[in-house]
Amino acid sequence: MKRIIIFSCLVLLLANLLFGIMLSAYEWGNVLISSSVIVLTSIFMLLIGILPLKDGFKASLYVIYPALGFIEFMLSAFSPDRIKDNWAMIALILLVAFQIIFLFITNIISNKIK
Repeated sequence: MKRIIIFSCLVLLLANLLFGIMLSAYEWGNVLISSSVIVLTSIFMLLIGILPLKDGFKASLYVIYPALGFIEFMLSAFSPDRIKDNWAMIALILLVAFQIIFLFITNIISNKIK
């Protein structure tokens, strides 16, 4: 599973960079942020595989995290190219914080189940 995640990450990063080169409306700030989202989602997916979670938790997290990653990618790709008053970036930060907390809580709950 680790190889599939890493290979998918590299292919998506390459496609994202090519879109950044080919599309004039796709600003480089957005390319950088969306590439970071791809890498971060891949790191979360690798963490799901590494953590000692029950199979039911792993299966559901392997569905939830790519879906959240897609939402984060869309937010980062279409966010305005500025830092101030950027609601898409605020939503992106909140989603990442939610993913970190969700993975932490899932790990604790999974370890308490016998």
